[in-house]
Amino acid sequence: MAVHAVCETTNLRATHYAARIFDCVCDVDIDNGTLGYMDGLAKGYSHIYNFKAGAKEGAVVVLAHNPEWTEDTSRMTNQRKDKFFIPAGTPFRAFVVDAQDEFALSPEGFAGEPEVDKYVSIDTNGKLKIEGDTAPEGAVMVGKIMRKRQVGSTLVTGLRTYGYKRMMYMVKVETLA
Repeated sequence: MAVHAVCETTNLRATHYAARIFDCVCDVDIDNGTLGYMDGLAKGYSHIYNFKAGAKEGAVVVLAHNPEWTEDTSRMTNQRKDKFFIPAGTPFRAFVVDAQDEFALSPEGFAGEPEVDKYVSIDTNGKLKIEGDTAPEGAVMVGKIMRKRQVGSTLVTGLRTYGYKRMMYMVKVETLA
């Protein structure tokens, strides 16, 4: 069973200062925290754009993020954050990413092993590629992993383990092309 990326958008300009949040749809399943760009209006929609994972020179960088929990009061359809993904064909939110924005991703949102003080860029699958100790030249987006922290916790008993914990890596966007 695949474990999916967890994303936190607390420190994006779009969540504080009314920057754009678009509606997008993708033709493949994606994780929250997938980075990409909009590629024209989706067929049959007047306001929902096609989302393409990865980066494209001259295109606006957006971060796919949809609420993990439904408002179903029975909680039968709710999903754990680390089991959540955005199914193909489902409209979702896409936050515009600006310079100096910060967002957090779990290790599943990275291509490679994330470490504090390493630079990252967007790979072809929309994950953050670890670049090393120096900023890469010519990347559409360059970010730096600023810190890591644990969210959640577990309680282990003789019968089972309750809850879950997850390491989150805060990425600050340094430059955008």
